[in-house]
Amino acid sequence: MNQDLAHRAAEAARILRESRYVVSLVGAGISAESGIPTFRGPAGLWTRTGQPGNDQYQRFLADPGAWWRERRAALASGAYWSWERAIPNPAHCALAELEDMGVMRHVITQNVDNLHQEAGTRSISEFHGNRFKMRCIDCNRRWARAEFDTLSDALPTCPDCGGLVKSDTVMFGEPVPEDAIKRSLEEAEQADCCVVIGTSAKVYPAAKVPLIVLATGGRLIEVNLVETPLSNHCAVVLRAPAGEAMPAIVAALRGAGGSD
Repeated sequence: MNQDLAHRAAEAARILRESRYVVSLVGAGISAESGIPTFRGPAGLWTRTGQPGNDQYQRFLADPGAWWRERRAALASGAYWSWERAIPNPAHCALAELEDMGVMRHVITQNVDNLHQEAGTRSISEFHGNRFKMRCIDCNRRWARAEFDTLSDALPTCPDCGGLVKSDTVMFGEPVPEDAIKRSLEEAEQADCCVVIGTSAKVYPAAKVPLIVLATGGRLIEVNLVETPLSNHCAVVLRAPAGEAMPAIVAALRGAGGSD
């Protein structure tokens, strides 16, 4: 570890020790280190191929059968292999360790890859859903994807209300589930520190989370390889891969007796 990263990790650890209620907003940058491509940024998937249309959800509602046929073909082709095979990296594990230490109270993720849960994080809100789950668009009930035959030609329907079932991931044009928004904003309002990891901080409503913390006098810690709109408002910025920076923060906390 270089000296600058060690210094900034120690400063971040000091802020975490002094904070009463810490939350984290996490974006695609953390999962890029697990082999999952980011969407935005210089090498982002959408930067190279173009962002899906804002009417994606409306097209699904207009013809769910067509969407499911495309989805099944993509799954069968291995198009999602990077998501299917990805495993948590040291940054995911560090966040789970911070929760175990009693430091991190809640993780708010914009990712859909389930890697936080696989690493052991328990208190979590998923703004954009989870690609390993299914969700009824009428009653909002969720299930593990394995509970449905996603390769069947039949449209999946809710066993409770009969509503249409889709992947839990939030499409363009689809409202973010109210339960995710409500919990995330409640957590932000309690927080006096937010660790912002691997996110452009441009996508709302998730981007409101650190702004709420700032507005109530809280402090921000940023872990990102590139500058973001939040960078100038942060108490400390770690310009390093999350898989290096987050374990360094945990080590600094433990070295200073920051664990319970």
